[in-house]
Amino acid sequence: MRIVDFILDKLGFGDDDDEFDFSVSMQPEDDVEEISEGLKRAPLRRADINILDYRERELYIRDKCEQMKAVSDDMEGQKKEYQRITDQLADIDEICALSLSQYTELERSAKKIEKIELDEEKYVRPLTKITESQYRDMERQEKDIPGIIKKMREEEDYQMKVKRDLNLLEGEKGALAYQRREEKEKASNSRALAFICSFISVLAAALLFALQVTLKFDVRIGYYIILAFFGFSLTVVCVTYKNAQAEQLKTEKKLNRAITLQNSVKIKYVNVTNLIDYYYSKYNVNNSYELSYMWEKYKEEKAARHHSEEVADKLEKARKELAGLLRNYRLNDPAMFVYQTNILTDDDVMQDMRRSLIIQRKKLKKGMDFNSYSLDMSKKEIEDIVREYPKFSKEILAIVSQYE
Repeated sequence: MRIVDFILDKLGFGDDDDEFDFSVSMQPEDDVEEISEGLKRAPLRRADINILDYRERELYIRDKCEQMKAVSDDMEGQKKEYQRITDQLADIDEICALSLSQYTELERSAKKIEKIELDEEKYVRPLTKITESQYRDMERQEKDIPGIIKKMREEEDYQMKVKRDLNLLEGEKGALAYQRREEKEKASNSRALAFICSFISVLAAALLFALQVTLKFDVRIGYYIILAFFGFSLTVVCVTYKNAQAEQLKTEKKLNRAITLQNSVKIKYVNVTNLIDYYYSKYNVNNSYELSYMWEKYKEEKAARHHSEEVADKLEKARKELAGLLRNYRLNDPAMFVYQTNILTDDDVMQDMRRSLIIQRKKLKKGMDFNSYSLDMSKKEIEDIVREYPKFSKEILAIVSQYE
């Protein structure tokens, strides 16, 4: 867009004009805001402006220059895209022109990439994943985790056994305490029974004595019976009392032993519980089954990541192989075939790609032609103004030069 050169050539400005001050068209700083506001209302058609008015003329010229600059920038992008599409069409033509053996070699390499990608699509990844932090913890202690899980389960089993023993000892302690109370009551009842038997015997003897004295009865047999009753009851009571005392002493020894054993088991239970709580806190789990679950998920995630790394490595090698084959031919964009392998393996896809590129290029050509026409019309409009109003040529030249 060398409109400045055109204006200089058309108006015959020579070297003596090199010192021309392009700032002649600039207004004082006080008018900057007015010009900016005027740009927002710039007329789009020459028929709508007064070309003799400085402000309207400047706004109109600037509007045309802005249009030409925008169109030029747009055309640059269109040209690059047009060239890219043309290069891709040329690449497709180059591939189609290959011999059968050359094309078969490319197709085989492309199918290798597609097979890897298809296998990756079929691969079933684990649905439940662990967090990255958990994965790193498992990875850091990978060698120790199986042993830790085993140790934790053993400690949990031992804890359950100790707890069961505590419950049994608690039950036994309760039974012994109850038995001790029973023996105490039995001894107490024996003492009471001895007193009752003694009281009955004395009362019966007194009654017999009264009968003997008052009525002169012969009560010797009664005395014998009372004596026999007293002796037998006293013997039974004494034996019962002694047995109760002995059983009470025996029960107390058993109870003391049970309490001692329970205290010892409680210490074991506290120790194993503290150890298990330490494991739970260290590995941030609630039990060994949760740690085992995390371990299984870690192995699944590790396998999935290993699979992804293998696939990425295979893909890289296969793509490098295909890229190496494509470098043997005159291609502008080999990457198109490397990352769109179905162009090489499916003739329909290649033809669809060709048709799509041709349509895109036609549309770009229309856009480029329209922009070129628009650019020519804007240039012609400025040239016409310079021809019709040569007295404004230097002013127009100064404005146009700002957009060069």
